[in-house]
Parts: sequence; C-alpha cells; structure tokens
Amino acid sequence: MEEKKVSVDQKAQKKPGKQVAQLSEQDLELKTRLEQYVEEIIQNNTESLEKLKTEVRTATTSMTSVPKPFKFLKESYGRLVEFYNGLETSRFKKQLADFLSVLAMTYGGDRDSLLYLQEGTLEEFKFWGHEYLSHLAANIGSEFQIRLQKQEGADDLLFLVDEIIPYFMDHNSEHDAIDLLSEVDQLQKLEQYVNQVNIQRILVYLLSIVPFSSDQDELDILLVTAYNICLKVNEYTNALRIALRIDKPGKVEQVFEACQDPTIKKQLAFQLARHRYQIDEGIINDETLKKIAANQYLSQFYINLAKDLEVLEPKTPDQVYKAHLEEKNKEANFEQIQKNLAATYCNGFVNAGFKKDALMSNKDNPWLNSVKNDHTAIAAVASIGLINLWNIDNGTEQISEYFDLSDIYTKAGGCIGFGLFCSGIVDENQPAQAILLAQLESPEVQVKIGAVMGLGLAYAGSARVELQEQLISVLIETADSVELAAMAALSLGLIFVGKCNDEVANAILQAMMERPESQLDISISRYFAVGLGLLYLGQAEAADIAIESLALIPHKISKYAKVTLTSLAYASTGNVLKVQELLGYCSEVTSDDKGTKIDKNYELQQVAILGIALIASSEDIGSEMVYRIFQHILQFSDVEVKRAIPLAVALINISNPKIQPMDLLLKLAHDRDQELSYRATLSMGLLGAGTNNSRIADKLRGLAVYFMNDSNGLFLVRIAQGLLHMGKGLLTLQPYYSDKFLMNKVAIAGIISFLHGCLDIKNLILEKNHTLLYYLGIAMYPRMFFTLNDNLENLPVQVRVGQAVDAVGQAGKPKRITGFQTHTSPVIVSAGERAELGNDEYMPVQDMILENFVILKKNPDYKPEIDQPQRKKTSFSM
Repeated sequence: MEEKKVSVDQKAQKKPGKQVAQLSEQDLELKTRLEQYVEEIIQNNTESLEKLKTEVRTATTSMTSVPKPFKFLKESYGRLVEFYNGLETSRFKKQLADFLSVLAMTYGGDRDSLLYLQEGTLEEFKFWGHEYLSHLAANIGSEFQIRLQKQEGADDLLFLVDEIIPYFMDHNSEHDAIDLLSEVDQLQKLEQYVNQVNIQRILVYLLSIVPFSSDQDELDILLVTAYNICLKVNEYTNALRIALRIDKPGKVEQVFEACQDPTIKKQLAFQLARHRYQIDEGIINDETLKKIAANQYLSQFYINLAKDLEVLEPKTPDQVYKAHLEEKNKEANFEQIQKNLAATYCNGFVNAGFKKDALMSNKDNPWLNSVKNDHTAIAAVASIGLINLWNIDNGTEQISEYFDLSDIYTKAGGCIGFGLFCSGIVDENQPAQAILLAQLESPEVQVKIGAVMGLGLAYAGSARVELQEQLISVLIETADSVELAAMAALSLGLIFVGKCNDEVANAILQAMMERPESQLDISISRYFAVGLGLLYLGQAEAADIAIESLALIPHKISKYAKVTLTSLAYASTGNVLKVQELLGYCSEVTSDDKGTKIDKNYELQQVAILGIALIASSEDIGSEMVYRIFQHILQFSDVEVKRAIPLAVALINISNPKIQPMDLLLKLAHDRDQELSYRATLSMGLLGAGTNNSRIADKLRGLAVYFMNDSNGLFLVRIAQGLLHMGKGLLTLQPYYSDKFLMNKVAIAGIISFLHGCLDIKNLILEKNHTLLYYLGIAMYPRMFFTLNDNLENLPVQVRVGQAVDAVGQAGKPKRITGFQTHTSPVIVSAGERAELGNDEYMPVQDMILENFVILKKNPDYKPEIDQPQRKKTSFSM
C-alpha cells in the first residue's frame, strides 16, 4: 500500500477525483536527497554512489513492506541504467553495476540482477543481505538451466554459488543452500558445510524433498548425499535409515562397520529387524545383536505390551461380532461351513501373536471336530501359525501334532501355519526349511501347495538361494497342477522380493510360455504375474527387460503381467508418468456409439487401478490426487472397472480409517452390483485393520444385517470384523513407517498378493483359495513404541503421542505434533501420529524417529523442574 502512495502521483493526476498521496516531511527529505545523489552519480561523482549505497543498505523496514529508498528510486532506475549503458569500462562502471544489481531485484527484468552482478566488481555482493542473495540464487538457477540446454559452460555461475552457500549456511538458511545446490547439480558440495549443529536441519530438509525427485538419478544423488553427511558426523541411526532406502549392496554393512558404540549398534540392529533386512553374518559377531537383528525379541515385547494393556486374554469371534447389537428380525441365512470358516479366520486375526486363543487351543472341545469341509480344515490348522506369530518355539509345539495325522488337508494347513509363525524370524536351526522341504516331496498336490505357500511365508524377503532350485523345479514342472506352479511363482517372488533375480524371472516367464492357454485362463494363474512383479518391487527401470520379454507370451496374461510388473516396479515412487500410463488402460473405450459393450479385458483395467494406488500410496499429496481420480472413474466408467476402486482406496489408506474413504466404501458396500459390494465390504476391514475403530465396527454390524440373506456377503463382513479387531487393536498392516520414508517390501508384497486374489473374489476368496487371506500375516506388525535401557529392559518414561505436523524448514524448534496425549511408555502409535518424549530427563542414544524400539540414555544436561509453591486463592465476599 505504501508503494502505491509514492509511485502513483502522476497516475492520480490523470484521474479526476483521485487524491494525490502526500509524503511526510521526513520521507520528502529522503526522496529529495536520493534524487540529488542520482544527479551527482550521473555527473560521475563516485562519492555520491557510495552515499547512495549507504542509504539503501542502512534502510530499515517491516517484514511486509519494501524499504523506502527502493520505492523512491523507482523513477531514477531507468536513468541510471541509461547512464550505465553509456559509460566506458572503468572501476566506477563496475561499482555502479553492483548497485544496479541490487535495484534490479525490485525493478529489473528476468535475471537482470545476475547480469549486472557479473559485470560488477564481485566484491561486496554478500553484504546486501539475505533477500538479495535469495533473489540472486533464483537467477543463478534459471540461468544454469538455460545454459544446460544450450550446452554452454557455467564456471562463472559455480563461482558465485561457492560464495553464496557459506552465507546461507552461516545464517540458518540451509534450505536455501540445498535448493541452490540442487538447481546447479552440485549437491555433493553440501558435505563440506555439515557439522553437528546444522546436521538435523539439513537432513530433515534433504529427506523432505526426496518424494519430489524428477527421476531416479536425482533421487540417488539426494539419498547418497544424505547418507554421506550422516556418516561424516557419525549419525549412524539416520545413515542406516537412508541406507535401507537406497537398497544397494554394502551400504548397510558400511554403517555397521563404521559404528563402534555397542549401545548404538543395538539400536541399529532393531532398525534392521523392523525392515526385515538380513545382514551378512560376518558383520555381527555379538550374540545379543544377532538376536535383535533376527527379530527374536519381538514376540516377548509384544506379549509384554498386551499384559501392560490388559488384553492378553483370548477373545472369541462372538465377542468381536457383537451379534446381539445387530438389529434383525430373523436368523441370518449363514451356512454352517462358512460360519465356521469365518469364525476360524476371525479368531486367527483377533488373537494374532498372543500364543493362545479360544478355539484352536481348546483341548476339551477341539475346533477341528466342528470343521467338516476339507478346505476349512486347512484354514483352521493354519490359524495356529497366526496365533503364534513370531514365536517359533510355542508354534512348533502346537502345530507339530498335525503333521502326524494322515489327513492331507490338516498337513497342508500345518505347512501354511508353520510358515506364518516363522515369518520374519531368523533361526539358525531353520526348522521351517527342514520340515517344509520334506513335505514338498509328498505325492499329494494339496500338501505340496501348503508347503510351497509355507516356504514363501516363512522366508519372505530372505533371498535364500538354497530354496531357489527347489521351488523353480516345482514351477517349471508342467505335469503339476497350475495352482501349484502359480503358488511356487508367488513364493519365489516373496522370497526374492525386490532382488531383481534374473534366474527366477526367466523361470517364471518360461513357465508362462509352456503352460497351455486353457490353464492360463484359470483365475489362479494371475499369480505367475504377481510373483514376477514382486521380484522387481520398487526397482523402477530394472524391470524394463522383463517387461519387454512378456511380449513373447501370446496369451492375454502377458498384458496383465506387464501392468502388474510396471505397478510393482514403481511402487511408492509417486512417478507421475507411470500413473498416466496406467490411466491410459483405464480410459480404454468399452462400448460403441450405440452403447453396446465391446469385449474388453476388464481385469487389465482393474489391475491398472490397483497399480495407480500402489505407486501413489507413500505420499499424502499423491494419495489425495489419486483419490480424486478414483471419484471420476466411479462416475464415468463401467461397473466392471469400478469394482477395483474399493481395493485401491483400501490400499492407499490401509490401517488408516479416515472418514472420507470410510463413507465412500460404505456407500459402495450397498451398491446393487454384488461383486462391487463384496469388495467394498472387505475393504472396510482393510481400511480399519488393527484399529478397533468404533465407527467402522458399527457400520459393519449394519452390513451384517444388510447381508442377512447372502451367505457370501455375511462371510466377508465377519472377515472384515476380524481384520478391524486384528491383534485386539495392537497390530497394523501399514507397510510404510519412519514418517513414510521407508517401505517394508515384505509387508507390501503380502498385501498385494491378497489384493490380486480379491480381483476375482468369487472364484478365489469365496472358494477354496480363501487361504490367500494368510498372506496378510506377513504384513502384520505391532504399532507400538517401547523405550528401553541399554540392557534391553523396559524403561517407562512419559511420552506424548499426537497428530504429526510438518515442520520442515521452520525456524527455531517448532512443534512437531498437535492434539497430543501424554502416556507412560510403552504406547500405541497409529497411522499419521508421532511420538515425543515428555521431558528432557532421557534422550535417544542418537537422534531418530521415535517408533518401534528406542534405546534411551540419561540426558547429562537435564535439570529437574523445581515445583513452584501454589499461591493461596483469596475469596472475596460482597
């Protein structure tokens, strides 16, 4: 508004009735003095130039307005430029160029500040302050990109960058320094300016711009730079976190070798266990570290948490359903077989990891006797694996008796269960490998399928070479059933998830080529494609050769595999180009001008929708944009395409029950299309998995009444209720952690394996392949935060848990959580929440995100707060 008063004098004279802005006596004196200096400069007076510089440099103003000298020099700027252009090269001309560079920040054209600066002395530009240097940095970035396109040199620009960066770093503008270095492709220079004081601000900003990388090369440079600066200042926990994201051989091992502190090494081992990263045995010699990294403490602490929260007692399916609250006029039409099967799964999910339950542990009235159907027996025995999750000793004791029975279905269930409770736990005795490989020699196909599934579950992410040959031989044996081969492909994908194993990929491609088309038409054969895709999970361009090889397969499954492989290879990258590519499949015309439907591959469109959700799922803005896209698909696409939307919505919000997706799924669950309704019902369970969300629980009870006459619908409601109360509210299926910076590949692999089965829910989940539900078991993890001492004993401290707040680049020490509650550890941390220590008495052994297991130490600078005596309240009477 002030600028308008000064510069609008002439314009105001042209408009009748417009009042001319009046300057104060002080301002008028300043303006006159500045104009006099300009007149003297034009007369080649060097002293006046210095006086004018001093006037501008010493001007003070508010944070929201332009300094007055800048306003008053607007009319003189053009005269000074004209005078400058007429000067011959001299010291005076260069000094005037320095000053014009500053004025050009306000009145000049694009990059004028930089052009005048380069023609000036280059001596005093750093003294003009932060605002000028920020403007200059933007000019340098623009000029660098132009020269890059013209393939011209930029040494003069890099000289200026080297001068500006130290100023930014010394004045707490690390984010400006990082932006400038990124613009000129010199981010590696950041390392020389990092120290213990600024490391946290630099690291937080560096990692916050990772999701916005334009390509893989830029992402690699960002991550490697962050990794190197962490190692430089001995920030080992953050270095390991970045090494796990880089996912290149040797990075994790380098962190362990660099760290010499035994307590910090324990913390690093906990980080490895959370990520299911199996480090070389030669790197870790200490037995305690080996046990931590092998996840052998997980079950013990999980049980301690349940005791602390008093939820250790087994819960029955009826306690979960709360059927007495369902408003119904008659008994539901629920077949006994499906009723028992639903109870089996619900029991497994609710009591997951607690070592005891109300059905399978009941020796007086064995639940197996209530199960009549063969495939229900598989689910019943396999649920023991879920109940004993992460507990090999207890699980082996309970399940071993089923291997002695002659019934092939209980043996198959035993194999799946054995794989479940061994999942994520490294045991040097390898009990799963010994027992399951022996069962793989069985003549019964069903037992073989169970053994293959068990191996995939037990060794997911382990990249165990000794299992490769055994499973490939099952995969390429064309005489075996297509279901066995497809499950073998899936298990190979799980074991070598994200490892780009070419030998396994070629074997899966060979199996797809050699199988007759009639077998590839069977719904279960989609797992050839899923297994192939999992090999390249998150590896981006590394999957290109495999994608091209799929063109050799004449069957339509090749297109399904191509979309699956693309979506998995770019999972969680937020790659916009790949989202657009997958949207191209969704927008294919499915009917002609007259409205007659054209025979299209709807499965291809459905898996593309799932892929879009997978690519965008790690980043909040991307997830929001994709959610809007799904709204358009629901509005304009055919119902066959819409059926994938509930699964995609559940994927981007898994174990994160937001109101908007919850209402959408409830609406779709009442859709007149039965298939869409079924998927939406199951997706509600995934949306609230492990949260005990009361709103979803109420809606699911309403759906139980809605599906009273639909046995399949009621079965899915019961499964969704089991998922909602998974682990009695202590577990999550969320595959992203560490503020969504890291993705657990095994977890995402388990979720995707199940969701692809849901793409044909009637022929797979509602038929004999309902055991695909158990792939969710490898995605389960406690959503707990334990504080420990260096002896790994629980150390109860005050912890604040609240909604996470983005505080990147903010000055000082901004609040990072809001709406918090204070509890004593251990505590539960939900999706979108963050934990902080309640006071400064203890601190983590190194700076890190507070989740899972954190080892604390005494803060040497802590001073206890002295309780102030309360003032007496004085009462007044009238």
